[in-house]
Amino acid sequence: MAVIQKCTFCGSALPQGAAKLYVRKDAKLIWLCSNKCEKNMHKLGRKPRETPWTEEYKIEKKSRMAAQQHQHSQEAEEAKPAKKAAKKTGSKK
Repeated sequence: MAVIQKCTFCGSALPQGAAKLYVRKDAKLIWLCSNKCEKNMHKLGRKPRETPWTEEYKIEKKSRMAAQQHQHSQEAEEAKPAKKAAKKTGSKK
């Protein structure tokens, strides 16, 4: 049974046998799909959350946008003037 790996940096699916595998000193496995991911992670020391073309960045951006939209809707709701309830009289003459 083949296990489909994901690139540790960008999050893309890796075909069987087409990736680089690094083993850190703490025994963590790091799968990298390309030289682009390798250089960004090791040589340049970039974080996936701060690199626009990675899956992690897209997920983080989506959650930030949802939180921002929620905050704007709360501010708009607080800014609305309170509506007065109309009083109804029980008897008509």
